[in-house]
Formats: sequence, C-alpha cells, structure tokens
Amino acid sequence: MFRSVDYLLRPQSIAIIGASDSSRGGWAQEIYDNLEYSGFPTRLYLVNPKRTEVWGRPVHPNFASIPEPVDLALTIIPSAAIPDALAEGAAHGLKCALIYAAQFGEGGDAEGGKRARALSALSETYGLRISGPNCMGSLALREKLLLYPAKRVRSLSPGSVGVVFQSGGTFQFWLQQAALRGLDFSYAVSSGNELDLDLADYISFLVDDPHTKIIACMAEGIRRPQAFMVAAAKALAAKKPIALVKVGRSERGKAAAVSHTGAIASNDSVFDAVCRKYGVLRCPSLDDLLETCLALSQGRLPKDNRIAMVCYSGGAKGLVLDYAQDEKAEMAPLSAETRAKLAGMIDVGLEPENPLDVGANIGVQAPKFAEICRFIAADPTVDMITVQALVPMSPADPYDLEPLRSVFDSTDKPVLGFGRISQNATDTSRRYQADTGVPFIHGLPETVRAMQGLARYAATLRRGVTELAGPRGSAANLSGEAFDKLLATHGLTAPKSAMTKTADEAAAQALRIGFPVAVKIVSPQASHKTEVGGVTLGLRDENSVQAAAESMGRRLTAYDPKARIDGFLVQEMVSGVEMILGVREDPQFGPFMLIGFGGVTAEVMRDVAVRLLPVDEKTAREMIFSLRGVPLLKEFRGRPPRDIEAVVKAAVGMSKLFADHRPWLSDIEINPLIVLGEGQGARAVDVRVVPRI
Repeated sequence: MFRSVDYLLRPQSIAIIGASDSSRGGWAQEIYDNLEYSGFPTRLYLVNPKRTEVWGRPVHPNFASIPEPVDLALTIIPSAAIPDALAEGAAHGLKCALIYAAQFGEGGDAEGGKRARALSALSETYGLRISGPNCMGSLALREKLLLYPAKRVRSLSPGSVGVVFQSGGTFQFWLQQAALRGLDFSYAVSSGNELDLDLADYISFLVDDPHTKIIACMAEGIRRPQAFMVAAAKALAAKKPIALVKVGRSERGKAAAVSHTGAIASNDSVFDAVCRKYGVLRCPSLDDLLETCLALSQGRLPKDNRIAMVCYSGGAKGLVLDYAQDEKAEMAPLSAETRAKLAGMIDVGLEPENPLDVGANIGVQAPKFAEICRFIAADPTVDMITVQALVPMSPADPYDLEPLRSVFDSTDKPVLGFGRISQNATDTSRRYQADTGVPFIHGLPETVRAMQGLARYAATLRRGVTELAGPRGSAANLSGEAFDKLLATHGLTAPKSAMTKTADEAAAQALRIGFPVAVKIVSPQASHKTEVGGVTLGLRDENSVQAAAESMGRRLTAYDPKARIDGFLVQEMVSGVEMILGVREDPQFGPFMLIGFGGVTAEVMRDVAVRLLPVDEKTAREMIFSLRGVPLLKEFRGRPPRDIEAVVKAAVGMSKLFADHRPWLSDIEINPLIVLGEGQGARAVDVRVVPRI
C-alpha cells in the first residue's frame, strides 16, 4: 500500500539533471550551493548533454555514462524534456526522481496530461518513485540534504517535526516561521501534484522514522483516501500525532441531491469525521498548525479535557471564556478546597475561579504567581494548565527560569505559556522556552484550540480505533415485513402504519390504526414528499383520509404526468422533537453517520454531527451533545426532557444495520426521527432507503 520514500530522503547518490551555471540555471545553482554548503553528503553527478564541465565538476551527457545506478535525480529541465530524460534514467537503474517543473496536466492541459501519463507508465514499469511534479523539493535535515532552491533553508535545524506540504511556496515560509518559534525538523517535503508518492506514503515514512515525533501537513486534496486512513491509523498506533490544515472546506459531495444526508454532509465534513476517528488534529489556519505543533512538542498529554488558565488580566480572562465557549472547551471547575485557599492568595475583590485572574499586584510577583499556578496544576479537576508568561526577549531582560520551571516540574500535566496576541520571537525567547520546557502559544484563541487539540488526541488514544466489521446480513432483509422487523430489532421503532394501494384502503386502515393519522404518497417520483404535496398530517376521520390521498395523487400527476403511484402509507401521528438520522456511503472514505435536528428543515438548519462508522454508544452520545440544539432534548420551558437514550440506541442500531447490509445499501435515512418524552422512545416516521447500484 505504501511506496518507499527512502530514495528521496535518504539517497546515497544524486544526479542534477539540467546542471548549468548560466543565468537560466538558477534553481540548479541554488541546490548545488546548498549541497556544497552541507559538504556534499552524497555522491553527486551532474547531467547536461550540452556541457562537459559545470562548477568545476565533470558533467555527464546522460545516465548511461554515469558509473553507477543513481538513487535520486533532481530534474531541473523544461517539462517537455522530462519524460524522455527519466525514461533513459529508469532504463539505467534510476530509483527516484524529484520533479520541480509544472505543466503536467494542471488545469486540464492536454499536453501536460500526456506527460503525466508517460511518467506514470515509467513508475509502473520500472518502479521509479516520483516526488512532485510542480513542487519545490525536500529537506532531510539530519542527512544534510537541502534539496530546496533557496539559501534560507540552511538555518533550519534537525529535530522531531516531520512536515509534508502540497503547497511549495507556503512550505518554506511556514518552516521559517516555525523555526523562529522553536520547532526543529526531521524531514520536510513539498509534495506538489503527487503524481506517484503522496501524503500517505510520506506519513508512513515519518511514522517509521525514529527521530520524528510530530507530523505537520498542509493538504489540498487526499489522493488515496484509504491509504491515508491506514497511514493515520499507523501514526495513532505509534503515538505520533498528525496536525493538518486542509484546503477546500466548502467542497460539496457529488451526490448532494440524493438525500438530506447527502445534501447536508459535504466532503469536508466527512473528512473531518475521518480526522476525528484517527486522531488527526485539523487546524483552521497555518498559524494554528504552528501553535498546535508547539503544544504537542512538550510531549505531555492530558488525562481528560478540563482546562485551567491563570493570568493577571481581566480582559484576557473574559476573552478566554468567550473562546472556550466557541470551541466547546471545558474549563475545570476547581475543587472547593482550591477555591477556598485561592481566596487568600489573589488580589482582594477578585473571584477564586477558573479562569483565574490573580490581579496585577500578584502578577508582577513571579514566585507568588508561580506558587498559585502550581497549586492549581495540582487540583484534581484540572487536566492541563496554561499560564500567562512574561517571556524575556533580549539579553538585557531578566532571565529567571525558576518560577515557570517550577510549575512545569511540579506536575506531569501539560503546561503551556500563552501570550494574548502574536509577538516577535528572538534567540532569547526561544532559549527561555527550551530551558523552561514550556511552549509559548501566541494568541488566546490559538491557545484554547491547541489545548483542545491535546485533549482530542489524548481521547482518541484512549478510545482507540474500531474498524467496520464485515457484512452479516442479507439482501432479503431489505424489503417488506422483513425490513420492518430489521428496523425494530435495531432500535428503529416505526409508528403504527399500513401500506395501502388505494385511497379507500387508506381510509379503512386509518380507522384500524386510530386517529389522528398521517398519510404519505409512495412513489419513486416523490422522494422529497413535502415538495410535491405528498404528506398530509393530523387527519381525524375516514373521509379526510380518503380525500387527502386522492388529492395528493392528483397533485403528483400534475407535477409529473409520468409519475408512478405505488400507493399510500398511513401512519399514527406522533409528536416530539424532530431529528434526522442517516448513514451514507462516501465514495472516498466509506460509510458515515449524520445526526442532526430539523426534520423537513434539516438542510436549512444544518445542525448536524458527522462520524465514520461504526458508531458506538459513546460516539452517538458525543454526537448528540455536540449539537447546538441539544437543549431541545432536555427539560425546556416546563416541557419534560426527551428520550436521549432512544436516539443513542437508534444511532447504534442504524450503524450496525448498515454495516451488516453494506453490499446492498448506499444510503439509509430516517427523517424525521420523532423523539418522545423521556422513557417513551423515538419513532422512525419516514425511512428512506437507497440501494447500492
């Protein structure tokens, strides 16, 4: 499944194809200079049929003239010449090629597409590994291989963060800024178009590398979704967190109109569910990617998700509370004993609560402030702590490690320093960060999100990954009475109902079921029944039922003269909170579940949670309580609480039902799922099944 990256990042021999010291050879010159700066860490060959010597070195006209098969070719020649050059190289044992040039099919370019297909054929025929095209190279810091056309990468140091960016230009600037903040790197790859080697291959390599502890990625697309999930699971098992920024949050699934589930759940929300399952920390920005990596670099993870924050600013306290609400972060309540003792330690008039403002008088007393921080860090309700840190910026600033270092040494919980806004970083501030062991996070919302990331990753490690079991069902279960029984045995209880052929039969069955009832038309042309007038509610006698059925039949025929009317469904009326529950097969990542509020207005409200299957009780409950509308399920304005456990049971049941019948289903949806009072269950009012084609 994974293709080897070794010849790209650990080659023993390199050839620069297009070596030239002319004005047009800028990138080749930059890369050569970087290799010279590093002392030529590998055997180096220069290739150019038009030259015999460049940079005081002999130049080979082709691969055949090189005395050994080459591990890695750096192709710095026009796009049109690359396929033939690499074909000759592959025929003489070339193992890997790094292609900097573009024009390999981007934007639908036909000629570029031909070149891309030619390279793919070389890869398949010879096993030639290809990095790029349309990239800006790679860095192997311990091996001193700076294969990036810029001198600025020389300032980077070996460390524990592995980096993969599909964007080459963004790549160098993020590395530069991250290094200024104190991060160091094992390997860094600008992966480009990923014609061959892709994100999954690079992640797998970084997981296997003993020096890499954290993996930072920027992805514009996932080329091999299944391989990506395997790589993410591999990283989780190795306890190497992946932090990732993904471009394209607004992308929609291709089958958006098939069902409410498809219309609401975009490709991005499904990818977010993938990240949740495998512990990939999705970051909303490149700044957050940096701050999250810094938070992870301490190597500590919380035992739960409760955050404590200590500062000497009322404004910072208020902002953190706002950001915690935005991010649904849980602030530690602090024990009664802690609150009582804090009352005598902070400025008079301030509340001994979390977040804690100790007051300006205490804040300037570093030993006293540190004592308070240690005390809060020891509180059993606290799982991680962030403290306002006055960081020395120049050699002239006071450089006292003891207060902050004492907080770090007093606990095994994560301890982060924070600044209220972004600020400069200097040699002094980086050294202080390293000496105290406490990462300094820039910005209050970034601090809250970084700590939430620590909590989510730790929770995923504790939970582990449960993969989907193989199917155990039968196609025969998905129709007629067998399907009704299947739903009932999976916690998906339907209202009393009857399927009828005619309006007269509908009236008779309504009398048997008991009034009031709802009548719905059954037709392939009425998948969204309300849009064609195919639902009538609250009917209280036989005549009303018959008239409603006849009327909706006429409306559908007027809407679509070719519509086929299979009959009418008569159901008992139930009232409660309307929800939507659906499972759908995503073509890239597999089946996912959607839970949300709204019934017929689900697409408008978009108050939903999405997770990959399987969904267990804990996951279902987490999904429900993540919804904005969850107060509707609790006691509300004198109305008794709804049966949340029935929704949990229905979600778990639908997950198992779909998994068992996956070969025959592409989509199953209950909309609405009516949630009754506590202990009274829920009713699957409208069940829609889309068979797999």
